[in-house]
Amino acid sequence: MSVGVAITVTGLDKPLGALRRMEQLGASPRPIWDAFGQYGESSTRLRFQRQAGPDGVKWKPSQRVRKHGGQTLILKRRLERSITYRANTRGTEWGSNVVYARIHQLGGKIQRLAHSSTLRLRTRRSGALLRQRDHANLSVFARAHHKQAVERRYTVGPYTINMPARAYLGINARDVRELRALGGQVVAQAAGPGSSSSGGGA
Repeated sequence: MSVGVAITVTGLDKPLGALRRMEQLGASPRPIWDAFGQYGESSTRLRFQRQAGPDGVKWKPSQRVRKHGGQTLILKRRLERSITYRANTRGTEWGSNVVYARIHQLGGKIQRLAHSSTLRLRTRRSGALLRQRDHANLSVFARAHHKQAVERRYTVGPYTINMPARAYLGINARDVRELRALGGQVVAQAAGPGSSSSGGGA
């Protein structure tokens, strides 16, 4: 004589579906890394608007900004717009591929070689050089159609440019909290409606 026992479980379709989705997320966590990369890209671009690094320290204003106003590192916005991210199933990274991105981030010295050039400058009828309206010590460049002009040969010796570091890449404590919360949101979305995440904890 044998005795059999059976246990019937119902109503687990939704939890099992959530578990499968979370299992898929664990096996291929690309959505999490994509979310992190998108955050890194947007938070980095925001630093150009705030003119400060991840540590909150304001960037040293460039010579152009000190003389003419505006914002440092965003004259043409090429560096800011070049910030992108790249994610896969193992991680994510964000940054810039422009040639001068590294020296703006880390600072350094730029060595300039001696060079000569011929400049065509505008003159007055008297033959005196025409000066810029806002900068009396600077001449005005002449174009091909300007009749009153003179050519001058200039030689510049070698010199060094000391570029200060203006860090725009990096992660601070606030970023860590935001990334934790973001990761929790992605997991909660995978689990489906009714799930919750404590995200944002220190």
